[in-house]
Amino acid sequence: MFTSNPRYILFIHLVINDMMQLLLSTLLHIISYALHRINVSLCLVLLIITIMTTLNTPLNLAGMAVECYIAICIPLRHRQICTIRRTYILIVLIWVASAASILPDLFILLATEPLQFFHSRHFCARDFVFRSNYSLKKRDASHIVCLALVWLVLLYAYFRILFAAKEATADFRKARNTILLHGFQLLLCMLIYVRPMFEQGLILILPNEFLAIRFACYVIVQILPRFVSPVVYGLRDQTFRRYFMLIRDTYTTAFVKNLIVVLVWITLSYINSTLVATFFRHQTFYEDPRYILFIHMVINDAIQLTVTITLFVLSYIFYKINVSFCCFFILVAVFTTRNTPVNLASMAIERYIAICEPLRHSQICTVRRTYIVIGWIWFICVAPDITDLFVTLATESLSFFHESVFCLRQNVFKDPILAYKRQAFDIIYFSCVFLILVFTYLRIMFAARALSTEKMSAQRARNTILLHGAQLAMCMLSYISPSVEVVLHLIFPGRILEIRYANYLIVYILPRFLSPIIYGVRDKKFRKHFKMYLLSNRLRFRAVDPRNK
Repeated sequence: MFTSNPRYILFIHLVINDMMQLLLSTLLHIISYALHRINVSLCLVLLIITIMTTLNTPLNLAGMAVECYIAICIPLRHRQICTIRRTYILIVLIWVASAASILPDLFILLATEPLQFFHSRHFCARDFVFRSNYSLKKRDASHIVCLALVWLVLLYAYFRILFAAKEATADFRKARNTILLHGFQLLLCMLIYVRPMFEQGLILILPNEFLAIRFACYVIVQILPRFVSPVVYGLRDQTFRRYFMLIRDTYTTAFVKNLIVVLVWITLSYINSTLVATFFRHQTFYEDPRYILFIHMVINDAIQLTVTITLFVLSYIFYKINVSFCCFFILVAVFTTRNTPVNLASMAIERYIAICEPLRHSQICTVRRTYIVIGWIWFICVAPDITDLFVTLATESLSFFHESVFCLRQNVFKDPILAYKRQAFDIIYFSCVFLILVFTYLRIMFAARALSTEKMSAQRARNTILLHGAQLAMCMLSYISPSVEVVLHLIFPGRILEIRYANYLIVYILPRFLSPIIYGVRDKKFRKHFKMYLLSNRLRFRAVDPRNK
C-alpha cells in the first residue's frame, strides 16, 4: 500500500535521508570534540554527504507540499500527475540539485589547493575546508536562491491547501493545525539557508560565546527539524498510524524507545571516542597492560553498542530485513557482547597479579602477552558462535538467505541443536567467569585490606571492587538473559515487547555506562591525562574562533 503511494514514498525518503544526515552530523560533532582535527580527504567525504542530506530535507518537503496541493486542489488529475515513476524521478532530481550546490566547491578546492592539503589534518567544518572566497560567496548566493524558491513554493501550495480545506470540510481546525505544523518544520529546515549569515551576526553581537552559538545553531538547524518529521507525517497520519500500530508498539511508545536508545548511543559514543583519543595521545598508556585491556574493552563496547542499536532501530523502521545482513549483525553483536565479561575477567587477573604478586607483575604481564590475551579473547568468544553460521549454511536452503525476517537470533539460527549448544556454552562461560571473578576479587580485597595503613584507603579499594563486581554481574547477565526472558514471558504473556526492551537496556546498555566511570574517572593516572586532553581540546576550539584570525 505505502510503496504505491507517492506521498509515503516521499515521506520514507525523507526519513531515510534524515537518518543519514543525523548520523553523519552527529559523528562530525563528536569528532570535533574527540579528535578535533581529521584527515582532509575523510572530512570531505563526510562533509559532502552531510551537506547534501541537509539540503535534501527542505527540497523533499517542498515536493511533498506540491503533492499534497495536487491531491487536494486537483484531485481528479492526481493519479495522472503523481505517478510512482515521476515520484522516483523527483527524488533523483532532489539529489541532483543538492549535489549541484556542493560539488562545484569540491572542484574549486581540487583546482586551487596543493596535493599535500588533502593529506593534512584540519578542523572538519565547511568554512575551514572550502576556504575559497568564491565558494563562500557561491554558498550564500545558492542559499538565497533556494530559500526564495522553496519559500514561494510553500507559500503558494499551503495557502491553496488552506483555502481548499476551509471550503471542502467542516474539520477546518485539524487541517489548519496540520498546515501550521508543516510550516513550522519547513521554516526550521530552511534555516540551513540563513545559518552561516545568522551565525556570523550572533558572533559579532556576542564575541565571547562562539562555542555556545555554534552548538545552539547545530541543535536548532540540524537536530530539531528531524524530531518534527515523525510527528507531522507519522503520528498525525491516520492510515500510517493504523498500520504502524498493527505491526508493533504504538507510535508514541516506539518513538520514545528509539529516542532513548539513540540519545544513549550519542552520549556513549562521545565518551568512548574521548577515552580512545586520550589513550592514543599518551605513550605511557601503550606500555601498561591494564590500559591496553581497558581501551580494547572501550572499542569493543563501542562496536557492540553501535551494532545493537542499529538492529534495534532497524526493527522499528523496516521490521524485517534480509537474512544475510541479519546474520552479519547478529554475529558481530554476539561476539562483542561475549567479549566484555571475558575482557573484564582478564583485567581482574591482571589486577590480582599486580596487587598479590607485585614483584612478578612486570615479568608476567608484558605488552606482547597482553595482545596475545586479546587474541585469545576473540578466539574464545568467536569459536563457539561461528559454528551457528556453519550449521545454518548446511541445513538451510540458499533461498532462505534471500528472505526477510525479524532480526532475532532464534529467527535466523533456527536449528534446535543450536539452542541447546548456546545454553550449554552460556553455562560454561558463566561458571568460568564467575569463579575467576570471585577468586581474584576476594584475593584483591584481602590484600588491599592487609596492605592499607589507612582506613580510607581500604574503603576506597573496597568501593572500587564493588563497582567492578556490579559491572561484571551486569555483563554476565548476557549469559542468562535468554532464559530470564523466557521465564518473564511466561509470567507476563502480554508484555513481550516491554520485557525485551527492559532486557536490552539492562544487559546491553547499562554496563557500558559503568566502564568509563570505573576505569576512567576513578583511575587517577587516566583521569589526569583525560582532564588535560579536555582542557587542550577546549583551547584548540578557542583557536579556531574566527575572531582570532
